[in-house]
Amino acid sequence: MRPRSAGYTSASASAARNRSIERREKLIDSAVVLILLVSMGFPGRYTRLLGGSSSTLLEYGTFGLQLVLMLFSSGRDGVMSIKLLDLKQRYTAVYCMAVVFFADSMFVTRYPSEQIITCVRFTVTILFALWMADRYDGEDILRLICTAQMVFVVLTLLYCVLFPGTIFSQEQGEHDFIGFLRTKNNEAAELSVGILFQIAWFKLQRARREIPQRWELMLFVVQGMMLFLCNAKGALFCVAIPAAYLLFVEGRNDPEWRLPLGLVYVVGSVGFLIAALTILPLMEPLLSAIGKDATLTGRTPLWRQIILVMTNSHTFTGYGFGMFWRDRQAVALLHTAFRSNSFMGTMTTGAHNVLLEYWLNVGLFGLASYFIALLASFRQMRKLERQNYIFCAAYMLWFMVMGWTERSMSTYEYQMVFLFLAMGVGSNKPRPVSRRRARLEKEAT
Repeated sequence: MRPRSAGYTSASASAARNRSIERREKLIDSAVVLILLVSMGFPGRYTRLLGGSSSTLLEYGTFGLQLVLMLFSSGRDGVMSIKLLDLKQRYTAVYCMAVVFFADSMFVTRYPSEQIITCVRFTVTILFALWMADRYDGEDILRLICTAQMVFVVLTLLYCVLFPGTIFSQEQGEHDFIGFLRTKNNEAAELSVGILFQIAWFKLQRARREIPQRWELMLFVVQGMMLFLCNAKGALFCVAIPAAYLLFVEGRNDPEWRLPLGLVYVVGSVGFLIAALTILPLMEPLLSAIGKDATLTGRTPLWRQIILVMTNSHTFTGYGFGMFWRDRQAVALLHTAFRSNSFMGTMTTGAHNVLLEYWLNVGLFGLASYFIALLASFRQMRKLERQNYIFCAAYMLWFMVMGWTERSMSTYEYQMVFLFLAMGVGSNKPRPVSRRRARLEKEAT
């Protein structure tokens, strides 16, 4: 019997190593998909089936999973090479923002134990998003998000079968689809961003001259039908504006047509708020004549009261990240402008505008650090790889439009994950090959 050659043995070892690497990568990708799914709102009302504690278990379980992924991926050369913090110079502006939010919140809060938990979870969300941005490129990120979105839609359809009498709500007298989430706005926002990311994914497939698979087209159609049933006009705008840019402007594939996303977001968000408070009231007779509400369903009176409250107290510091609506004294100041038995006089959450929500919680200091981080992260759009730019443009335009009339001040939900993921991807230097694929090739050889 002839002995195996050294070359044959080496080839077998290399093949085994490749299979091991591939299994590890699939395991990590699956963990990331689970984390994204929970950030999208799962289990939601599945707690009826899984038990009330399932929500807490999944939230803190994925929080621990984020830490595990970040820690052990830093120790590629063994346990001794694991780093508690693997900081990158290109994310300096984002790190500074996180420090400002953390320090400011701990300085002003009246609830230190709750505040430190909130800040730690928010900081881990930022670090995890930047870890993802460092590991994956825009194409990989869209693939993972679309996979998580597919699971979300399948779970929604399953919930419709299991609990058909609970999938619609009667908000403001309408029959609105809510799936397994709590409100129509939550459901519509999640579906709208999922549809937009699918459009971005289709663009990349077209650039590679690939044809979308049947399940991808079915997923797109089902999401569109669900979004229509939500009766949420704001969510339709969140899809329409970024999609129009991706399909009709970015489609030229010319870096000269790329937007300075940080500047667009800052100017667009501030400009909309100013216009809503100054121009819309002047158009009230015209809007009333065509059946439209110049107050944006009562939002502009709330915004004026928020500005009044914040200019009189905690202007620069806010009340602590995520803490304004937990502070009864602070919320009572907002209620003074409205009748005690009205909705605005009793509401306990939601500024319905992202910038004002940030101002309430982290003040002008935090808002300034947020703007600086955005401008720094998206300063080199023309040099960014196209798949990275498409991801950043899709989400930042969606987040800007959504933030005009809705709030986003969470510690782990998908809005925050995708925001800092986009900022991380936008900060990365242009590279000709996906970081994940380049690493796989390097480890395989």
